[in-house]
Amino acid sequence: MFEPSDKIRVSFYSGYKGEETPRALFIEGQEYPIEEILERRRIEDRTSGQRFDLFICKVAGKTLKIRKDKSGHCEILK
Repeated sequence: MFEPSDKIRVSFYSGYKGEETPRALFIEGQEYPIEEILERRRIEDRTSGQRFDLFICKVAGKTLKIRKDKSGHCEILK
């Protein structure tokens, strides 16, 4: 249903820290609300030194890992 190659857009709740909590995924025009955030981490890629936000979420009954980079680009991880 959700593949890492899918082009996605993520809608975030914007609190006082900016875009901090994902609320919905949009894949090919279809909206999928995020049912639950199971885990949230800030990770650093050891090779590039870049920092990412990693969200492990329940979406449509499935558990997904969503990575958001500094520029706001999001992708689904395996």
